[in-house]
Amino acid sequence: MPPFGESLLAVALLLLAVVTLLERRLVRACIGFVLFALTVALAWARLGLVWLALLELVLGAVLTGAFLFHALEVSLQARPRGGRRYDPEPLACRPALACLLPAAAVPTLIGVALVAQEVSLLDALRPAGLGLLGAGLWAFSLHRHLLRRLLAFNVIGTGIFLLLMSLAGDGARAAAHGLVISGLLVALLGTALGALLIRRLEDLEPPGAAASAHGDGAP
Repeated sequence: MPPFGESLLAVALLLLAVVTLLERRLVRACIGFVLFALTVALAWARLGLVWLALLELVLGAVLTGAFLFHALEVSLQARPRGGRRYDPEPLACRPALACLLPAAAVPTLIGVALVAQEVSLLDALRPAGLGLLGAGLWAFSLHRHLLRRLLAFNVIGTGIFLLLMSLAGDGARAAAHGLVISGLLVALLGTALGALLIRRLEDLEPPGAAASAHGDGAP
């Protein structure tokens, strides 16, 4: 059984991911993701993976968070305009349940395949990685808002990184580090391009179109 501290971090990761993926108010969702990335960095540091913790702090929390807020046109001097504040589509039970089964199937099958793996200190990452992978896939298939899909994309990536490190033996730890670092860079690039695309699409909207489309659904 994983140590209590690592298990607590795994639970915190899952809770923060769920809050981030379910929050319709987009600024709060982005704040939730930054807290999520900081918790991931703390998990890496507690497991002795200091370089990964530093990279997660810089690439995940700081730079990815900055691009997400850029997509919302949020800065220290400005707040997002009306259409960028929230996702007007409420969570509907039927689509949510329809997306749940295929999203849960992937981590379930992976988990069954990994049952026979040896237990190590990094084994605490495995259930967290499976949970993040399933939650991210579910949110990505459910949400239509581009920023919420971008958040789900990053949660999926984190789940994959946690699974990868939990499977790496002592002899393959350096190779796994390299793969995770490459994945973090790819995720950052994807987030940057996605944020720029969202800003461009928002800027191309006619004046008042976002407000009229979203004005009746503000929470």
